[in-house]
Amino acid sequence: MVCLWFLQVSDTLNTNSKVNLVIDIGNTRTKIAVFSTSELIHLDIFDVFGVMKARQIIKMFNINKCILSNSGNVSDKLLLLLSSLDQFIHFEKDTSTPIINENETKATLGKDRLAGAVGTLYYYPKGRTLKVDLGTCITMDFVNEHLEFVGGNISPGINMRLKAMHHFTAKLPLVQVVVNEGLFGKTTTTALQNGAVKGAFFEIESFIHRVREEFGIINVILTGGDAILFEKYTKNEIFVAPNLVLEGLNEILKYNANKN
Repeated sequence: MVCLWFLQVSDTLNTNSKVNLVIDIGNTRTKIAVFSTSELIHLDIFDVFGVMKARQIIKMFNINKCILSNSGNVSDKLLLLLSSLDQFIHFEKDTSTPIINENETKATLGKDRLAGAVGTLYYYPKGRTLKVDLGTCITMDFVNEHLEFVGGNISPGINMRLKAMHHFTAKLPLVQVVVNEGLFGKTTTTALQNGAVKGAFFEIESFIHRVREEFGIINVILTGGDAILFEKYTKNEIFVAPNLVLEGLNEILKYNANKN
């Protein structure tokens, strides 16, 4: 069990207070977040996460509510432990959310996309928000003023673009992600970097502009591993939320708790 990253904001937290546990199990890593209402107070990232660590966190923070989202495998023992809490939600496509899902293929909509869309309400409760996730893929999803998830687009992420050019050609090298000065690359390396990195940036900038033309004034939230690169590049007014999916899952948990 390896902890890759850790955040604990308050050493004086009253562990008798009611806090929420959010677990996001991916294919390779698991993110664990503890929220006091909407405030993130603890964050761990693990290569391996199981019942023993879950018990420790539940005891440490006196957890009584939890939401679990998983794309990777989850053990029956962990599900049994979490089900013993006062409230446990296993986030699935039919879980109630504070936004209306207008996607026509709800069964195949990525849970991270939906949770991230819900997370935008934490920052902009009235909607009209474009969420741009710069991760393995670049996803751009929109929540309108009626709090409807109207859909979005998916395109290759920056690293995927660089790897594809290397893999599907005979001589192009695999290069690192670098934001270069100047519009044109003067070497094969910088040409590849500009094509992948700035090509992605131009795509996002153009899409933001097009959404504003159609919907008027909108909010823009960036998330994902490459968000910081675009934040430094763009002149658009944007907000970076690195834990947007976790915040969205917490909002879904709170929403269902308030319904009961």
